[in-house]
Amino acid sequence: MRKDLNMEQMEREENAYTGIRPPKEVEQIVVMIRLELYNKGLPCGPKALRERLNEHEALKPLPSERTIARILARNGLTCGRSGWYEGDQSDDMPPVKGGSS
Repeated sequence: MRKDLNMEQMEREENAYTGIRPPKEVEQIVVMIRLELYNKGLPCGPKALRERLNEHEALKPLPSERTIARILARNGLTCGRSGWYEGDQSDDMPPVKGGSS
């Protein structure tokens, strides 16, 4: 059994989205809130984003912290990044639209 399993955290996230992947609208909201917090110099990790969504957005059910983390990774918004840039290469990157091969 994992030692870092936090039952209280799991109970707080009981209303988390349980689908395979959140709808595009949810992903867009998470990205916009993340960029807003980042540009203001505020904490913008999954936990802070979930708290902000819970306080200020009419988004129910809320995505879990892990889902938010996946959304951030898919959009290149991790570790102080603000998106994907030319020359970036990662397995998480979306396919380039209209790019030459």
